[in-house]
Amino acid sequence: MNGRRPLRVLSVIGQLNVGGAETYLSRIAQRIRQYDVDMEVCALDRVGRRLEDMENAGIIVHGSPFGNPKPRSVTWTLMQTVESVRRLVRSGRFDIVHTYLFFSDILGVSGAWLARCPRIIVGRRALHAWIHDPRVLFHSLEQVTNTLANEVIANSQAVLRDSIAHERFLPRTRTVIYNGIDVSNYEPVYREADGPLRIVTVGALSPRKGQEYAIEAMRLVTDAGLDARLVLVGSGVDEAMLEKLIAARKLGDRVTLAGEHPDPRGFLKDADVFLLPSRQEGFSNAILEAMAAGLPVIATDVGGNAEAIEHGRGGLIVEPFNPQAIASAITELDHNRAEFGAMGRFNRERAVERFSLDASARNLSDWYFRNGASVQS
Repeated sequence: MNGRRPLRVLSVIGQLNVGGAETYLSRIAQRIRQYDVDMEVCALDRVGRRLEDMENAGIIVHGSPFGNPKPRSVTWTLMQTVESVRRLVRSGRFDIVHTYLFFSDILGVSGAWLARCPRIIVGRRALHAWIHDPRVLFHSLEQVTNTLANEVIANSQAVLRDSIAHERFLPRTRTVIYNGIDVSNYEPVYREADGPLRIVTVGALSPRKGQEYAIEAMRLVTDAGLDARLVLVGSGVDEAMLEKLIAARKLGDRVTLAGEHPDPRGFLKDADVFLLPSRQEGFSNAILEAMAAGLPVIATDVGGNAEAIEHGRGGLIVEPFNPQAIASAITELDHNRAEFGAMGRFNRERAVERFSLDASARNLSDWYFRNGASVQS
């Protein structure tokens, strides 16, 4: 503590299921206390596994009518949600409202603006094409919301550049604050792989994560005679499609769907290589966890992946939407198993130096207290 008055911050998010933004917020809300920030959370729909994490840590989590919509009165529910945020901001005397993800931006910013909150910050955590429905209505709502906000915080340089390119009225006070993890919670193995190459992917089974490219890459390396195993950790709307693809490619003994696990450390500890075949990322918590676990990483060149992984030293950055590129990277790493230890150590040291939870909390607190004086574009 620095003897200064703690800032009162309300973070607004849609729900608290196991997702990148939700996981980051559950971690940062706890750690940022030591940097003189008193953070409370408003989950528009007060559900999800991260809710228990926050409550156990003593974080106050508010709800809203958004989680209990009235039948056939969507507009009324949205109006009630905005009003509930307005009342919460006024009664809580918050200095800052910081919103995460699309509907939280629309509803949270509107409520904060009506409450005359001194500072309103919108978050950008994904490439624009994946933020919301592509219809004009949603883009228009986003732009109106931007005119009501004061600042924007992106989670990677790639996301900020993409936001500037696609959002005409994006607030001009801008910065990048990377996600962070508690590296000490991850035990690296640093072993030289023997036997089948064990690959793990962690993420929601959803279109933006691109697990089908990983499965197709497994077919290519298997046909080429490489002995590898892939474990997909996660759940989601693509699960049935992926099961059918595994069966169609006759990879049932090579690819495993492990289901959702909020704590992936056991899977990371049993792996030789981490793979992220995404179509889209902002800045991946899963990559940071793999780095902390001391694993070489193969990741597609989307979002902030190349800002996290140094190509050639910590793993390989490959072309997205391309199973052959992933297969070539798997083959290249398999031929260089003796380098796994050096790659893993490099990644862990990089996570400690650049992507720790303390660094993220400190940088976020510094930005809050600087009143957004710096501008990055």
